[in-house]
Amino acid sequence: MAALTTPPGRPVAPPPPDVPPTPDVRAMPVAPPTPVAPPTPGVRPGTSEAAPLPPVPEWRRVASIVIVILLAGTAGLAFDGVFTLGALIPLVAVAAVVPGVVSYALVRILPLWASLAVNLLAWLVAVSATLFRAQALAGFLPSPASARAALLGVRDSGKALLTTILPAEGDGRTIVLAHFLVWAAAVAGAELALRTRAVVLPAAPAVPVLAAAVVLGVSGPGSRLPAPAVLVGLALALALVRAARAARTFVAGVPLLAGLVLVAVAAGPVLPFASKPYDVRQLVAQPPSRPLAGVSPLDQVSAWLQNPYRQLFTVRSTTEANWRLAVLDRFDGVTWTSGAGYLPTGGRVPGDDVVGAHDVVEQQFMLQKLPGPWLPAADRPQQVSFTGPTPDSAASLMADPATGMLASAATTTAREGITYRVISGIRRYSAAELREAVPAADQAALALPNGLDGRTPPQRARLATIARKATAGATSPMQQAVRLAAYLRKHADYDVNSPPGHSYRSIQFFLTEAKKGTTEQFAASYALLARSLGLPSRVVVGFGPGKAEGGGVRQVLAGDVLAWAEVEFKGIGWVPFYPTPARTHAGESGDVAEGVSKQRQEVEQEISGEHADPAATPPPHRPTPQPSPRQAGHGAGTTWLPIAGAVTGGLLGGYLLAVTVLPPLRRRRRWTGDPRARVAGAWRQTVVRLRAAGVPASSRVLTAREVATLGVTALGTHAYEPLTGLADLANLTRFGDAPVDQAAADAAWRHYANIDLLVRQKIALPRRLAHRLAPGSLLR
Repeated sequence: MAALTTPPGRPVAPPPPDVPPTPDVRAMPVAPPTPVAPPTPGVRPGTSEAAPLPPVPEWRRVASIVIVILLAGTAGLAFDGVFTLGALIPLVAVAAVVPGVVSYALVRILPLWASLAVNLLAWLVAVSATLFRAQALAGFLPSPASARAALLGVRDSGKALLTTILPAEGDGRTIVLAHFLVWAAAVAGAELALRTRAVVLPAAPAVPVLAAAVVLGVSGPGSRLPAPAVLVGLALALALVRAARAARTFVAGVPLLAGLVLVAVAAGPVLPFASKPYDVRQLVAQPPSRPLAGVSPLDQVSAWLQNPYRQLFTVRSTTEANWRLAVLDRFDGVTWTSGAGYLPTGGRVPGDDVVGAHDVVEQQFMLQKLPGPWLPAADRPQQVSFTGPTPDSAASLMADPATGMLASAATTTAREGITYRVISGIRRYSAAELREAVPAADQAALALPNGLDGRTPPQRARLATIARKATAGATSPMQQAVRLAAYLRKHADYDVNSPPGHSYRSIQFFLTEAKKGTTEQFAASYALLARSLGLPSRVVVGFGPGKAEGGGVRQVLAGDVLAWAEVEFKGIGWVPFYPTPARTHAGESGDVAEGVSKQRQEVEQEISGEHADPAATPPPHRPTPQPSPRQAGHGAGTTWLPIAGAVTGGLLGGYLLAVTVLPPLRRRRRWTGDPRARVAGAWRQTVVRLRAAGVPASSRVLTAREVATLGVTALGTHAYEPLTGLADLANLTRFGDAPVDQAAADAAWRHYANIDLLVRQKIALPRRLAHRLAPGSLLR
């Protein structure tokens, strides 16, 4: 306010004698003005006291709790890649609903700390009654043992899940982590929704739960992409509920939110990271491969053949198949061993996405006198589970992610009587599929080691010569593989009394002198000869279909043991070949193989009899050349789609960041500076807010008073005082010569705060969001 002055020419009256002279304020030191923080909407002008808030309608509180429960439940169901959905649904339902109801019931009775204590006790009761009943008192009351088991499970289950084949078994020791996270998110969200007026903050506790589910379940089955989209939709619904002026506003916004969620769910799978998400397991030290005690199955072949009527297991299946026991992929010059690394599994076997034509076959096994830790199954297993009571030592199912081999931790005695169920995908190969197959670039499956003294064994050159002779005239790698098996079946006899052994020396003796042996020598010979031709190979030990006993049950005896070889082809995988001749047809044409189906036999005969241009035949004694990186990448698939997706996602993310960050920074800049600039900034911010309310405010075309008049028309009579007051200050700043102090600047920003509050009350949330996300917000 300007100082009062006396008109010139008029004498100044002296003060009355009893009134002390007024000190000259101009001579008094003036303290520098203290900057005032930007006013907060809802704060009474000129005071620091918050205006009393109207009571929250009950429908808003109930709707907020329901949405918080749905948020926690949605985040919990994202664990469906970590655990089976059947075990997850009841657990998540309890963990999401109970704390929400408890918090709602106690919010008017107990303070926050007491409500949290009650929720913690309720969680201990819930986990004791459901997950740790064996340790609980009376089967449901918390005890020191059940509380300790629950807390240890929360602490240790994360690491256990990162070193387990997913989905994991839904036992209390691991699934308690999901229960705890969902419960905590529901408690935190419910308390924030009931005790604060924050709009979106009650949705925040569900975000860490979703992040944990995504991190832990990235290598599991299914997709976690729909969960974030639903979570975002529920968060927007929560904001709409808590910011809407009436229930009808919320109902009107629900279709828009549903449309946004559907768009997000549809767009999720095409994101660049959707097909190959980053697996955090790469950062975790995996446990060492579990050693499997027992003699190698290939070394047991001769012993089994000497006791052919020993009952090993029974199997119920509608398909006659070979039952694979063990895969041996390492050869040291003396014996074949397995490099498998077994991990616990809750039922799924990695590599269950069998490509190509295949038959889904269910098998029910009962073990009898089968030694060792291995579990037989048709190749390739997809699911496995125990179906009957098992001893504790056998309760842990294990699988090798690379080969799909199955095993249990039980001893031979404890394994007797164990029953389990397997679902396998048995591949069916066609001649068209195999005809042009190219060997895979697997150097480990091509290794032909030197002797223990480091020298090249002389038998290797002899084996290479035999391999070239056996495949002479072959015009493709697949023809080489087929003719090699036929050669062995034709030029050697099956003799169950042949001595065991499959070293370099034993194989040379079998091929050049004895020319008779067991299925052990036939399979081992094929694998070594194939490697000398550049065909990556390995040995498999298993059993034939067994003897049918009626009702789909087959009795498998020790005499049914069968070994075969597999060759790896690019894009197809490991293809089995059966070099062992049928026992009743040994020495004949070589067309009859032990363990091969009639359909597969016809395919091999078709491939073996084909002829092609000899000029196109690769040298049979050399490994198939590997394509260069440039050649391998050519034609491998269009790469522009991930790049375009990444660029689009980056631009969209940058735009959202800009419209979120720039307006607050601009408002902060306008609030700072000298008093005249602060008043001008407050008026500029007010014009921006009036535009959000639909007022055609323009400081370049209309005067400040005209803008204020339009604003009062749009916002109501409550806007008259702050708008006219701010318009007068803006005119004084722009056109007047009177000085503007910090008090006037603070008053201008208080006027802006009141106008901003009126705009928020007038304009619905969706409209405000649209105005905020519009490109024009970057320039206002």
